[in-house]
Amino acid sequence: MKFVFKFKIIAVFIALFLCLVMLIYYLKLLENSNVDINSPLFKRTQIKSNKAIQTHFSPNITERIVHLDLKGAPPKLSYYSQLFPLLRKMGATGVLMGYEDMFPYSGTLENISSLNAYTLADVKEINNLAKQNRLKVVPFIPLLDNMDFLLKLEEFIDYREVQNFPSVICPSYNKALELLETIIDQVLDAHLESEIIHVGCNAVPHLGGEYTERSFDFAGRCDRCSNRIITQKLKKNQLFLGHIHVVTAMIKRKRPSIQVLVWDDFFRTADPNEIPADSVNASFQPVVWWYGKDVYDELGPSLWNLYSHIFPNLWLASAYKGAIGSYKYISDANHYIQNHKSWLSIMDEYHSKINFQGIILTGWQRYDHFAVLCELLPVGIPALAMRYQDSALGPPLEVAKMLQCEQPYGLMGTAFGSPKCKFPGGDILEYLNHFHQLDQEISELLEDPQVKGWLSDYNTASNFSNPTVVKVALISIDEIKAELEVVKEQISHSMLKIYYAHTVQEWLATYLEPVEKKVLHLWEAKHRILERTVWPRGPLIDAL
Repeated sequence: MKFVFKFKIIAVFIALFLCLVMLIYYLKLLENSNVDINSPLFKRTQIKSNKAIQTHFSPNITERIVHLDLKGAPPKLSYYSQLFPLLRKMGATGVLMGYEDMFPYSGTLENISSLNAYTLADVKEINNLAKQNRLKVVPFIPLLDNMDFLLKLEEFIDYREVQNFPSVICPSYNKALELLETIIDQVLDAHLESEIIHVGCNAVPHLGGEYTERSFDFAGRCDRCSNRIITQKLKKNQLFLGHIHVVTAMIKRKRPSIQVLVWDDFFRTADPNEIPADSVNASFQPVVWWYGKDVYDELGPSLWNLYSHIFPNLWLASAYKGAIGSYKYISDANHYIQNHKSWLSIMDEYHSKINFQGIILTGWQRYDHFAVLCELLPVGIPALAMRYQDSALGPPLEVAKMLQCEQPYGLMGTAFGSPKCKFPGGDILEYLNHFHQLDQEISELLEDPQVKGWLSDYNTASNFSNPTVVKVALISIDEIKAELEVVKEQISHSMLKIYYAHTVQEWLATYLEPVEKKVLHLWEAKHRILERTVWPRGPLIDAL
């Protein structure tokens, strides 16, 4: 019995040892990530992955439209000739072009355009490049909300729904409607072959009523809309729906066969009896959007049952970037993959009740016209390419091949290292990942007890601290400063290949230069303090 007992103990220790060895091996593999994507083992893994992916396709889905948000970081024209073939290779059937102030408006609308807006010749070239790559071009022009690119201007103050809130245009102002029709005419004239147009129109809770929000120090209402509601005996929902019908009618007069898309969130809480099915179906199709990991958390069965009775045709919208935080410059690929897979599950479940026309993969570049830049396009491309990837089956090897990445595991997140990709813009991804790691190291340094205890603003302003502690606490600051200078140059150089100088300057000013200032502050303080050999009598406050 003792022998058997000892044998069992030895067996347990051996098993634990083997598990530990396997864990160390796996972690080492993740660390190095130099995976041979041509090896038989990983080819078999990828075959299993592809089979799993195929089960997620809805039989009704026909269009996969990739959104390019140009209200921030618009690419140089030359980049589209590199980007469009890659998008087509990923399976895209079209691009949703969110021009906003990058569109070359003319005549009375000339001031709307940014000073660096594309020209009509540029727009024509973009359309031609898309056509060469068998991509449909879908213009995206907001015609109610998110119009801050226009309403921010002094000449259009009177067009606002609320005077101090430059995002929503008044749907009851005749001059505003004339303005929208001119926008429609110019955009459609520049997109003669476009068969689909997206007009935005998110739900606007304060439309026709009072607007109050704790984050703002004003409250107001639109007198024009309020009076219209009273005189025409309208409900607020009817005001919103009426505006959609007005702008779609403008579009249909210009191009009767074009398909009009609008965001769906207004309809989620609307009274179904206020939505005349015949007029809705004839004029527009809703795009149901949600960017969380699990769509069911927000959009449950009751909504899909409602929509199945109201809308015979629907579009969906997932995200591949710009949906994890307004100030995030590094992607969370897993978040976007889970979001897209959740949408595929929705399509699988409801395709017998609803005709899903297509899916738009949104890639926001700013949360609104005033917000900072979030994930740049090259940062989002891996998540876009991996949207059907089942990460539980191993690294995304086929995606790594497509994006020419040396380290497939790096595509799964910065914790797995850098993917070292050579797709157009891949060097931007590489250097931003490097900066992100450096930024984390600097943040840890700033939280170090010795830095907080001996290098406070008071210490650095008075050059008064213990040199022994300072030397130890900031032993790496010279190396960090030098590395940050190199990374800044790398980021600038790589971004200028794709983006205009003002975009590079904005990104650096938003993300890198604030970190650079902190590092420089500590570096200068270290050298000033270590130069001292004597210190004054206290109190020091008089010496500051």
